[in-house]
Amino acid sequence: MTRCNQPAEEGFERCEVHQAQYCTLCAKYKEASEIVDNIKSGRELPTKEQIQRYTDLHLTLEEARWVREYLKSIRVERIGRTIHQNRFFLKGEPFMFPCLDDGHKIRFKVLAGKMVEAVDTLNDIQARALDLYIADNPGTEWMKPVQSSNIFDDKPISTEEIVEAAQRTLPNDSNNFAGTLSASEKSMRSSALADEDLIDVKLQSQKAQMLDVFEIVTDPDLFARLRREANPDDSDPTFEPDPSVLFNISQQYARRIMYHDSDFFFKTLNKVSFRDLVLDDDFSIEDTCKFMFLFEKNKLVACLCKLQNAPSHACCSDSRHKVLGGWIYSCAHTRPISKEAWWASIFNPLYLLELLKPPADVENRFVRLCNNFDDMVNFLSFGAIGMLPPSTFCSEQYDEVDAIAPRKHLSLSGVVITDMVSGPKPPHMIGPIPTTRRARKPGCIVWCEMEDRGYMFGALRNEPDSFNDAFLRELRARPDLFQVVTRSETDPGRDVEIFPTDALPASRCRHFEAPPALTANRPTGSGEWHVTRSAVDVLYGTHCEMPGVPNYPFLGYLQNRNKIGWFFRFIKFPVKYIVILDTVPNRHHSILAMNVAWAALRAQGYGKGEFELWKYAKASDKLFQKRAKELLSWTPENWRWQATKLVD
Repeated sequence: MTRCNQPAEEGFERCEVHQAQYCTLCAKYKEASEIVDNIKSGRELPTKEQIQRYTDLHLTLEEARWVREYLKSIRVERIGRTIHQNRFFLKGEPFMFPCLDDGHKIRFKVLAGKMVEAVDTLNDIQARALDLYIADNPGTEWMKPVQSSNIFDDKPISTEEIVEAAQRTLPNDSNNFAGTLSASEKSMRSSALADEDLIDVKLQSQKAQMLDVFEIVTDPDLFARLRREANPDDSDPTFEPDPSVLFNISQQYARRIMYHDSDFFFKTLNKVSFRDLVLDDDFSIEDTCKFMFLFEKNKLVACLCKLQNAPSHACCSDSRHKVLGGWIYSCAHTRPISKEAWWASIFNPLYLLELLKPPADVENRFVRLCNNFDDMVNFLSFGAIGMLPPSTFCSEQYDEVDAIAPRKHLSLSGVVITDMVSGPKPPHMIGPIPTTRRARKPGCIVWCEMEDRGYMFGALRNEPDSFNDAFLRELRARPDLFQVVTRSETDPGRDVEIFPTDALPASRCRHFEAPPALTANRPTGSGEWHVTRSAVDVLYGTHCEMPGVPNYPFLGYLQNRNKIGWFFRFIKFPVKYIVILDTVPNRHHSILAMNVAWAALRAQGYGKGEFELWKYAKASDKLFQKRAKELLSWTPENWRWQATKLVD
């Protein structure tokens, strides 16, 4: 029997050509199988503890080379068995995945486990090699903290994920990669040479697919083609974007990934380009899949935040390092970031195929790039006009209302809001509620009344500023709506400014005795309030106990500066922190946010008088359009856009 229309060779099931290919295939993958099995019966993979005791860089790299050869044998056997099953067992349709027989099933499971084990071992060896390399090369110490520390609390990519993706996605999923079956692989369906090595053909096909993955950093014309495909009718003769800008940006991201990852670092040595790296025998399918994970997932945002090079440092030869034909820099970028740079480097989903579109709650990562308050405001303003998803602290709804729009308008105004907190209670929980505590007075029970005020936390420009002055005046003028605490980082000690001076606390409670009553006829609260969290405690924390509740210390914002995810953790310049509390207890922070945003609009002259929804919509539309034009002033006219107006 044979899949081609040629007669079978005498004594065999296949024609002469396919029988020769079959023999070559089986001999090659069975030889690889012997190498794999000999590892367990002879030379064992080193343990993590043994690897940590390595002290010689040359011997460590030699050990890594040996493990790569072992991985190559596993890969060859897996490919050989897959081709054997798909091509010569005659089950199912050609080049699909028919059911494996029991022998192949068992062996594939064994190989999968061995591959995961070997990849983990190789990762450990290469990480140790990087430690030894840094120890032998003074001046490269800056690499290690970036490579090793998980400062953003990202979930690490497991080896199982990488290996599974390598076996599933790269060889078979044409939707994820630019090419379908390569010409060499298509030849397997038709006539071929008798001495053709099918495993080698498959490996070459995979290399072609790997090059397709790296097209974003190897083809400088890619972005121009994507622009033409996305906008075929865009023929503005006055403007043609330079595709090299976005190409260089993506190359910089990729170089950072390669440089700061121990699995990639040594493979980039003596390589002059990304193509040179991919075509090297040491660069595997698993490497390509890991690169894709790092480039596409949140790790890229962290990588971007470590991006510190700039044209101003082109002459700093001591601070630059050549990787795959280009430079990365270890010195800090100190100049302001242009609006075009924010747009092109971070938020451009069209040109970067949405690979860089960041998820919610990663704003703190980009603060590392900001060198002054204007940088931070511009960054948040780009998010406010729709180029970043809203943070979850302002997107949580209560009665179908959220604080997304007010937070955007505050960002556009220059007020940085990084958290909103409230504990709205249902109507039956507002006011005194009965407890199970025994009362001293006969015929009475103990009632408890609790107040929790919503608040917002953020920062203003620390330097004297006309908008700051006007905004704070608006807040001072409404003690019936706002209670404010400010703290400048340049002031000594814990000096704060509070207004009004008799500000109500963020949280307080009291107990009193009164006769039992229905919810509709609850008694009026009385007695002394017990403050559990003052307005200043929001900044500096407290250990104050709440009666009847276990004592859990509350850490204020400024006591928890190193917390992963805190917006200001990596800030490089002083700011004036601000806490704005609601005067009305137990209501959602969206109401406070709307009132604060209205105060910011009034401070800029966009609104007058008391808050009304139609006036707020009209004023915020003016601000939105003005700031959008400023942020996108560098773009050509045909790139301009108009947002739907709230007033409509």
